[in-house]
Order: sequence, then structure tokens, then C-alpha cells
Amino acid sequence: MEVLQHILKTQGTGVSIIDLEFKSIENLEELLPQLANFSNLKELNLHGNRLAYLPDDLSLLDTVEVLDISNNIFSDLSQVVDALSTMPNLIHLEITLQSKEEEQFILECLTNLQILNSQKINGDQEEPDETLEQQSEQQSERSISAVQDITLQQYDLEQMAILYDSIREYKKDEQEDKQFDQQIRTIMLDLQSKLKQNNPDHLTNLFILTAKFNLYEICFKSIMKHFKVNDKKLDVIITKIHDMHLQIFNDMSNVIQNHKSQSKNTSQVIENKKQVNQIQQGDKAVENRLRQELSELQQQNAELEKENKRYLDLLIKHSKGDRSSLPNSEHLIKQNDSYQSQNYTKNHQSSTIQQNNAIFQSKQSQNITSVPQQINVRHLTLKQLKDVINEIYESKQKFDQKCAESKLPRETMEQHMYTFLNQKYGLKSLIIEWATSIINALKKYSAEDNDVAVFGKILRNECDEEFRFVQTQVKNTMQELLKMYLRGKFPLKHQAEIKEMLNQRINGQLYEEEAVDIIKYMYNQEDSELLLNKLKQYYIVPQKNPDRRLTREEQLSLLQERDKYKLEYSVFQKIILDFQLKSHEKYLKKFIVTFKQMDTDANGIIDENEFRNLIEVLNFGAEDLDIQKYLNIIDPYSHQQITFSQCVTLFSSESVPGSNGQIQILQKISEQ
Repeated sequence: MEVLQHILKTQGTGVSIIDLEFKSIENLEELLPQLANFSNLKELNLHGNRLAYLPDDLSLLDTVEVLDISNNIFSDLSQVVDALSTMPNLIHLEITLQSKEEEQFILECLTNLQILNSQKINGDQEEPDETLEQQSEQQSERSISAVQDITLQQYDLEQMAILYDSIREYKKDEQEDKQFDQQIRTIMLDLQSKLKQNNPDHLTNLFILTAKFNLYEICFKSIMKHFKVNDKKLDVIITKIHDMHLQIFNDMSNVIQNHKSQSKNTSQVIENKKQVNQIQQGDKAVENRLRQELSELQQQNAELEKENKRYLDLLIKHSKGDRSSLPNSEHLIKQNDSYQSQNYTKNHQSSTIQQNNAIFQSKQSQNITSVPQQINVRHLTLKQLKDVINEIYESKQKFDQKCAESKLPRETMEQHMYTFLNQKYGLKSLIIEWATSIINALKKYSAEDNDVAVFGKILRNECDEEFRFVQTQVKNTMQELLKMYLRGKFPLKHQAEIKEMLNQRINGQLYEEEAVDIIKYMYNQEDSELLLNKLKQYYIVPQKNPDRRLTREEQLSLLQERDKYKLEYSVFQKIILDFQLKSHEKYLKKFIVTFKQMDTDANGIIDENEFRNLIEVLNFGAEDLDIQKYLNIIDPYSHQQITFSQCVTLFSSESVPGSNGQIQILQKISEQ
């Protein structure tokens, strides 16, 4: 891994802390030999990666004392715990847990732990103090009740923060961030201290409600402060509402605090808990049997996972044209749960690029049917493929929005296709089946349909994701121009009649004169002549006169249309869209070539250093301050993951001095 190699070169093997946070790591086993070189390594941060499992043997990390594996995608906690048990000096663990039971399971299995998720572990738990056991039971019951009734979760804090950001944006005041963070910290520390006390359930719920109230009270006071300065009348009204609301909440809190009957229920719960514990202690044989069955199921699950991984590796091997000579460390899977087969970005041959917008190079076009027979390859129709593409587009748009809100890096379209399939189907066999089907359908329909061709080029990072919106706008513009033409030619016709004629043209054929008018309106003279010459081979020759006698109206209509050529609207639209796509490819050609030179691992993502090198090679006159500004826009949280589409969008929106004033960066690059 480049990060570890860089640390070895710059700091040597004596470092004690290694930070691999958000590096998209999916297989830790490949990194173990490199990590073992750091003989003084004490702390290892693997937060926010894509680890679904850990290597069974982590004894090479025998010096590591602090390990952070939170915010990964582990599917089997028992496998993770078994792997962690092979680390002899592990005393501090950070891991994302879903329940109290999972936390207890880790404490039972990893007895050497001193700190779990930033909380010290009490080493006196085994003392047979009856009072402590009673307090523990009361605390357990209280926690269960609180979870069932009222909770304060991360989601609540995020919603309140979103609301506060909206208020701050409305006030256009960014000076309150520090106060806001301090207030949040004070409220949560106060709640934490109260929840540690030995209180009845109703008081625990009250403390949580009070904390929620105080959190939103921050928003309330912020907006009141704004109106106090800008609108005093509204301030008086809001202040009265706030004071009444506060009084009602305080009165309700007093009622809850004076409630005493809860203590009897608490005593009864404790008594019932003791009885349950006695029953559980008398049934150890059943417990042992269940543990044995659980162990067998875990073993079967591990075997199934290995089999699924073997199928996935085979698919990757065949889809890459059996490139077994490449090193495994850099050219195999890049996204474990996303199942990145990287079918779109490596070893393009020049002859293949020029043939009908082919999706895969010649090596990759070898028989995909060589995938093991256990995988059922679907044969998608064009409509089914376009439906899947639209679903991926919609999912990607929502996912990008969530990433922006959560301050996480964006995925490429190729990465998200596998993320989408993983979320939709879950099972690796189905993911492989659908991925293979989509790949085959892209190869089959790319030359036939422009939308399919655009999607394939986006996957290969030969076209930016936002270009699909340009194509949609072109389609709408063509229809609007046709509608304008029909209105001008038939000014006396009603709106409904014009709409019906428009639908007939779109779903059928349009006349030569209509196609010519649209093209000349949209393009300059040179492009218009090129497109009109291309249309000539697709015109439909008018039919001859029928043998039967025609009515006067039919004769008049035939006379008017005798010399008019027609053209299928779908063909006309495809010619225009293909022309747009080729023009866009020509516009991006130099940028694409340079980007691929920087993108050494060919995954459509570059880091900050590669981004700086990209700007230096493109040589459009950017200074250090300009580069820093671009980085603040494209990678504000320094994730070191900048996608191809993000670069195109940035360089399309930012301008630099040109020969005739300010021009877009991409335009200057294409003119060089």
C-alpha cells in the first residue's frame, strides 16, 4: 500500500502510530506483512474502511495495543472477535456495536481489554458483592426500559444540527459554531453524568427528555436572538410562546419527578430478574447445546463465505481476460462489499476505442460465459438495461447527497454500481450475476442506444456523470424546437392539436424540413452541414401512388407530401445525441489522457498530490492559492479521494484568463 510505503521511506520502521482512516481498505491480510515491519507499532487506526472480516491470525501485530476498526462493514462479529483474540497485547479497542449483547460478548471473549469504545472496563466485576450485583441489575433494567421508551441517539443530534445549520444560514452568521459545540458538549456531559446515577426509570426518561429539550432550546434561543435585533414585534410574540412552552415543560417535569409509585414496579422487576437468573443457572446443559449448535453454524457460514469469495475471484479473473501474471496486491478487488471487478478502466487498446463506443477492450471481451456454471447469467433486454441504469442513477444521486451531508467522499459510478447491487440483493452470487448481466448488456447495446453508451463511458471514466443531464436537456430542446416549428407552421390549430401532432412525430416520423429546421437552430453552419449529410442515408423515400382511387382530400394530401422525405424520430434523436457525445469526448480528450496518467491504479480516483500533479501537467496557469481554492471546493475534508467527475465539474465551473477574457479551465485545456 502506498501509504505504508511512504511511511517506511520517510519515517522508517520506528513509528508507533499508523493512521489508515478512510483508505477504502477491504482486505487487511494483504497489508499484514507490511505492518509487521513496524516493530514499535502501538496504535493502528483502520476507522471508516470497507473491512467485512479480519484475517484469522493477527499475531503479526503483536506490539499493537490500541486498535480502531469502527465504521467498517463487518458481517460476523464472532469471526472478528476470534481474530482479535490472536493479538496478545491488545488492551484498547474501538469497534462499532449494535447492542449491549455484542458489547458483553466482546468483554467475555477479550479478557485482556482495558478500554472498549473509549470506556474503561471495571476490573472488579467478579467480586461477589451482593450490593454491586443488585445495582448492576437495577442499571440493566433501567437501560432496557430507557431504550424501549425514550432514547437520545446520534440521529437526533444530526437532525438538531441540520436545523441549527438552517438557522445559521438564514442569519448568515458563522460566528456561533464554537458556542454551539460547547453547548452541545455541556448538555451531553450533564446527561451522561445523570444516567450513571442510580435513578428510577421514569427519572432516566425525564433526563433524556430534558436533554432533548435543551438541545432544541439552543435553536430556539438562536432564532430569538436574531429577531430581537431585526424584528422586535415578532420577537415579543416568539418570546411569549417560548416562555409558555418552557413553563409547560417545567410543570410536566415536576409532575414526573414527584411520581413515587415507580419504585414498587422497580422492586418487582428486580425480583423477577432474580428468578429468571435462577432458572438460567439451572439449565446449563441447554446452554452448552446451544453454544455447540452456534459454533457449527458459524463454521458453515465461514465455509459459504470462502466459496462465495472464490466465485468472485473467478469472475474477476475471467472478466480481466485471465491476467494472472499481475500482482494480487494492487489489481484485485478494490471494494470488498462493492465487488469492484474493474472491468472498465484497464488496458484500453486504441483499435477498440474507435469501434462503436465499445464498453470493454479486446482482452475483456473474451467469453464472459467462461464464468463458472453455478452463476446464472441473465440476458437483459434494452428496456431492462435502461431501467437498471436509471435506478443506479437515482441511487447515485441520493448517495452523493448523503455523502455531502455526512462529509464523506463521493464514489465513482463504477464503485456505486456495485454498492447499489450489494444494497439491493445482498448475496454475492446475485451481485455477481447481475454485474455480469449488466456488463454483457452494455457491450451488446452500446452502439444501439446513446443512453447506454453514455453510461458505459461514465463507468470507464471517459465521460463525467453530469453529462447525462446535458443529454437530457438536448432531448427536451429538440422537442421544444419541434413544437415551436409546428406552432409557426399551423398557427390556427388549437394547442391540443399541436400537442397531438408533436406526439405523433416523437413516436413516429418527422419530415425532412422539420429535422433541418431543428439542426440549423441548434448548431452552427459547419456542424449543421455535417449532421444534414449524415441524415441523408436515413431518409425514407415517399411511397408511390396506390392503385385504388383516392378521395379528393387524400389526393390533395398526397400532392402536398409527394416530394417530402421522412425520418424516424428515434434515429434523428440518436444521431444528434451521438454527435453531442463525440463532441464532448473531443472536448475532454486531453484532460482524460492526462487524468489517466495521474490515476496510476486506474480506479477513477486521485489524491491531493496527484491532483496537484494533474494541474501542473495541464499547465493552465494555476498558482498555489488557486490550487488550494480548488482543493477546498473539491475535497474540503481532505479525504484524499477526488473522482474524475468531480474534476470535470470543477474545471467546467472555474475560469482562468484567456486570449479573449475569462474562459473555462476545460476550454483552455482543450485549446492548448
